[in-house]
Amino acid sequence: MKVLLWGVPCVGKVEVGKLLAKKLNLKFIDMTAIVKEKYGTVDKFQEKFPNDYELFKEKEKIALDVINNNDNFIMVITLIYIKEIVDNITNTDTISVELVDSVKSIYDRILFYDENDEVMPDSKKYRDDHKAYYMNQVKNDKLISISEYKDIPKFNINDRKFNDIIDELSEYILELAKKK
Repeated sequence: MKVLLWGVPCVGKVEVGKLLAKKLNLKFIDMTAIVKEKYGTVDKFQEKFPNDYELFKEKEKIALDVINNNDNFIMVITLIYIKEIVDNITNTDTISVELVDSVKSIYDRILFYDENDEVMPDSKKYRDDHKAYYMNQVKNDKLISISEYKDIPKFNINDRKFNDIIDELSEYILELAKKK
């Protein structure tokens, strides 16, 4: 089984993906880890591909390479907001699920990283000092995902702890797999 977890930044893809991989006995693959391995840091990756289209095309290449060269995995897909590219990835022999949650829960997960991809010590304070801006960013991300991820089945976290949703999410994915 090849499972792709989609979602806006900070929805919990990595944490949920790790728990789900363990539950379903699948390999966990994090697209961000591949980017870091290949380019050093996320900042260097973004510097190499400053244009969104080129950046998303490179993410598409990474995703398709994983899909074509691996079996039995869960991969979390980092932000891609061009429907054509999303469709190229989802039209493979995979099961895609978009994780969704409330704006507040997503906002509460926001952290900031330095140039070495380490969490900044004052990350939560900075976020909270700029709450209106980041709440608006989350709302905008969610609006964009409605159109770009419209064909991807949704799983709503509903403000729950990740450990509390894994059984339900694994059953949902197994049902989607039966329908393929």
